[in-house]
Amino acid sequence: MENIGSIAITAFITLLVTVLAGVLLEYFKRVRPKLKYSIKESIPIDLDDKKIGANIIEISNPSAKTVKDIVVKLRARGSEIKNGGVKTVTGMDYEVIESEDTLEIKIPFLKFKDYLSITLILEGKYSIPNKPEITVRSPDNFKLIEEGEKADKGYFSIASGIVTPAIMAAVTVSLALTTNVLSSRSEQGVNLAIAAAVVGLPEIAQYYVSNDKIYYYNQGPFIYSMAKSEVDKTKIPKYGDFLEKTLKVAPRINSNSEAALQFFIAKIRSLEKNDSLANDWFIKSEKTDKAEYNQLVEYFKSESPNN
Repeated sequence: MENIGSIAITAFITLLVTVLAGVLLEYFKRVRPKLKYSIKESIPIDLDDKKIGANIIEISNPSAKTVKDIVVKLRARGSEIKNGGVKTVTGMDYEVIESEDTLEIKIPFLKFKDYLSITLILEGKYSIPNKPEITVRSPDNFKLIEEGEKADKGYFSIASGIVTPAIMAAVTVSLALTTNVLSSRSEQGVNLAIAAAVVGLPEIAQYYVSNDKIYYYNQGPFIYSMAKSEVDKTKIPKYGDFLEKTLKVAPRINSNSEAALQFFIAKIRSLEKNDSLANDWFIKSEKTDKAEYNQLVEYFKSESPNN
């Protein structure tokens, strides 16, 4: 009898587990996957009698389920919208289609933890919106959620009762300084991407969006080397225009970085055989930071005349 009871209990437990597993499976089948997006609002700047701004839009899949055939539509009514560069997980397929005040991104699929981040450049005669309108479509049934900007306060609320005020103050200052450094670095990359997109150098804009450690100071020699190696000689002036636009969109730039960019604008104008304009920029560079200018002049003395 004891064996029969044990068998009955085992059978009951097995049946219960099977039923619960089936119910859970059916539940998870019906749970809609989520797509999450965030939009960083732009701060308009004046450039060449226009309002210019950059938004960074990111869309990701935090769900275990894959979402297929996604179309993200971004619209900025009354403003021209340009692709300032895309950053994704390695190997992800996508297509970007620009059309005046609208931009579409087609993504074949987004798997768990996949993401796509795009920098939008908005241009308007009198004004631009702080952020574009966004719609996301897919034949799959999914839930679209906007990422909140609230910080997680749980750790600090617990720590505040344990850690001394002095230590908390030190942590707060450290975090603030780190945030300022990262923000400055990110701002420089975004401003460079804006300048590249505005003058029609999308591949350069893509480079700045895809790289995190970007500083104004060392962009002069990089852009100059690209101008020197440019096969299409009619495109060379765009590299000089790009550095000029960078000086206009950069709200905070130190004197040695500014002098370096001015020096390499002059070098690029020399490549164009525009000696008068090149000389004007050499003079500006020397006036901005004579030590930086002299250092660059000394370095380029070792170049051959063709360089």
